Amino acid sequence: MTRAFIICLLFLSCVSCAHSPAPEGLLRDPDIVSFESSEAKLFGASLLLTGRLQKPPGDGPFPAIVLLHGCGGVQPKRDHLWAERLVSWGYVTLQVDSFQPRGITSVCTMGGKEAADMLVRRVTDAYDAQHYLTGLPFVDSKRIAVMGWSNGGAATLNALYPKRDDPFNAAVAMYPSCRKSLADLNAPLLILIGAKDDWTPAERCVAMMPLGKSNFEVALQVYPDAYHAYDTIGKSHEVKGSQGSSHHLEHNPIAEKDSIVRVREFLGKYLQR
Repeated sequence: MTRAFIICLLFLSCVSCAHSPAPEGLLRDPDIVSFESSEAKLFGASLLLTGRLQKPPGDGPFPAIVLLHGCGGVQPKRDHLWAERLVSWGYVTLQVDSFQPRGITSVCTMGGKEAADMLVRRVTDAYDAQHYLTGLPFVDSKRIAVMGWSNGGAATLNALYPKRDDPFNAAVAMYPSCRKSLADLNAPLLILIGAKDDWTPAERCVAMMPLGKSNFEVALQVYPDAYHAYDTIGKSHEVKGSQGSSHHLEHNPIAEKDSIVRVREFLGKYLQR
């Protein structure tokens, strides 16, 4: 067992390190922070989560966004770009890494109970990240939103169903899997998805839209010529899903540009004073 691996184990087991910056020698990105997970209440095992925290210049307090990556983990050509964009708009961002602390790299091929359990864990991660942000002096605890992509978008939706005393103030779900009615949520929601998405079909989200009056606004934008991950820069390619399925991912700059405008307007409506 190498010395570096021993140090890593010691760090991950150090619950008392929660709510503090992670050691710079272990996690080279100076923006990485660690905070305690509450999933032990559900699954019986303690866990120390990590995330990439960034803030605008100044003392704040600023509104904040919890960011939830997709099934393949954090994607710099999408997630980092969105984080930088949000910071430039005046938001603190916390990119939660749900996989590295659990020793996994992807959940794209998961299905059944395994996938359902992971979704529960990711919702817990979202609220743990929110709790961590409320303890920071430069964050306005009354103005915290959640935003996720694909699997993280599904986690975003699931975070809006529980009746909680500490709901998010707004939510943005990028091409999520819509499997339950979007009525009676605990926060305003914006969904952005492509009509050609063969992984998380837009028709499901259309079918789940509230038919009558709902507690909060639920906005849905379907882009006619966009596939899954339309806001991820790079060449189009196929990705394996559960049960041997294959799904097409393709960047669409037109849909991406419009989604940037819509996200900024939506977050500004609910988080900016």
